[in-house]
Order: sequence, then C-alpha cells, then structure tokens
Amino acid sequence: MADISSTFLGIRSPNPYWLASAPPTDKKYNVLRAFEAGWGGVVWKTLGSQVKNVSSRYSAVDFGGQRVMGFNNIELISDRPLEINLKRLPNASAYSPTRP
Repeated sequence: MADISSTFLGIRSPNPYWLASAPPTDKKYNVLRAFEAGWGGVVWKTLGSQVKNVSSRYSAVDFGGQRVMGFNNIELISDRPLEINLKRLPNASAYSPTRP
C-alpha cells in the first residue's frame, strides 16, 4: 500500500484528509468516529465564549448599487459552552492518529 502520510506545520498525519471546523467536529463523539473512519485529523468546531447560532448561514454583499456582488459565510460558534469543549478536547486528542 502506498504511503500517503504527510507533515504540515510540524503535524504528522497518516494521510492528508482532515475534517474542517464544522458540525462533524462539534463534539468528542463525532471526532472519535472520524478517527475510527480513518480521517487523518480534525479541526475542532470553532470555540468561543459567546454561543451564537444564526440563520441564514450566508449573507449577500452588495456593492456600487449592484446586488449580490459576493457572499459571506457566517461562521458559527459551537453551541456548547467553552468550558465543556475545553474539557473534552484533551480526551479526544488522545485518540488522534496524529498524536506523537
């Protein structure tokens, strides 16, 4: 089998396939499932002290009298309190395939 391991910014990974900050990485259970499925790593859902959930997740940008010049993707902060996320991060990272 081909070796597709990689090192990026000093982080060694068994493969270059990582899950980005998104709902699939919003809690320990999902992160562990990603590792079991063979993902090389995950970026935990965006954390913050202010829980904010908005709808719609996209907004249009108008410019020079023209409508919809571009779109913004509104980043959502995790809906779990910061303290809970910070407690679960170290435990989930123990199962990371990138852990030295």
